[in-house]
Amino acid sequence: MLSFLFSKSQPPESHHFYYLSLLKEDDDSWSIHGFWPQYSTTNYPTYCRQVDFDITKLSKIIDKLNGIWYSKKEKNNLFWEHEWKKHGSCMFNKCDELSYFTTTLKLYYKAIEKDLPEKYYNSLSKTCLIPVNLNFEFI
Repeated sequence: MLSFLFSKSQPPESHHFYYLSLLKEDDDSWSIHGFWPQYSTTNYPTYCRQVDFDITKLSKIIDKLNGIWYSKKEKNNLFWEHEWKKHGSCMFNKCDELSYFTTTLKLYYKAIEKDLPEKYYNSLSKTCLIPVNLNFEFI
């Protein structure tokens, strides 16, 4: 392999994937923490391109977001803005704001249906990181 051609921060595309990050709540339900592009299990891009956040673009899914992708530390809209700017701006499959959040919601529902959070659950951190390929399929 010609690994010397790739910088440490940009491995070959075949290594690119996403993590669907979920949190286990006190009532044993799951909420979304984020959907993050990954170069490897420990290396990921952040703030890749300039993007704006417009909460009105999420109006069709805002109720779903408030129900399963919320913040206990700050207002939801600030949390979503952070996730979109830090992680959504780096999506390998370029997308707009609504697509980023809609894709994450769809993956969440599929993961719950397939009981994947329990498979990837880390009881120490009360989180799970579910790997997703570039076609938005679970690995």
